[in-house]
Amino acid sequence: MTTTSKEKLFPVRQRCKTCGKGLGLRAQDPVHLGLYCTPRCAGMAAPAARPEDAPRGCRTQREGTWAFKRRYRSEQEIPAKLREDASTSWYWCEESCGAIHVGHTRMGEREKFRMFEDLTADLPDLLIKLRGQATRKHVAEVAGVRPIRLKELEEGLKHPEGLEMLGKVLRVYRVRLGVALPTGR
Repeated sequence: MTTTSKEKLFPVRQRCKTCGKGLGLRAQDPVHLGLYCTPRCAGMAAPAARPEDAPRGCRTQREGTWAFKRRYRSEQEIPAKLREDASTSWYWCEESCGAIHVGHTRMGEREKFRMFEDLTADLPDLLIKLRGQATRKHVAEVAGVRPIRLKELEEGLKHPEGLEMLGKVLRVYRVRLGVALPTGR
């Protein structure tokens, strides 16, 4: 977060830092970055209305479709069970909604194997996570493919050059595609 650690945040802060209006008066009232009542007061654009339009840090995939991540207004609102879990972390969504989101890790270990149940849902999610903060343009340039083709892969669209391009992109990420066969075969 870009504010200093000495600033009081919601729920201790009761007024918006910019306009002075009440902050989080009702349970459904959003609080942005722990200091502001609206995205305008926070100097942010309005958050996306659809999960498909939100940045990756603000959405997740559930049952093959994009959904918004749960938004918390303060660390105290995160359930104690999640806060105590060592595989969970939380972060301020400074680029989109201004709320706190919870992220899950694998106890500090790198993910080495992932089973694809549904290739059309799981592959785009893997590619987006592997890209991280890099831009599509940069990854496409290194892989030698057009950025629109990388976007199509990440969004699960079909294209005749799909598998060849997928191989190039996975080489950039230093990932090899494999399958898991059932034992006894």
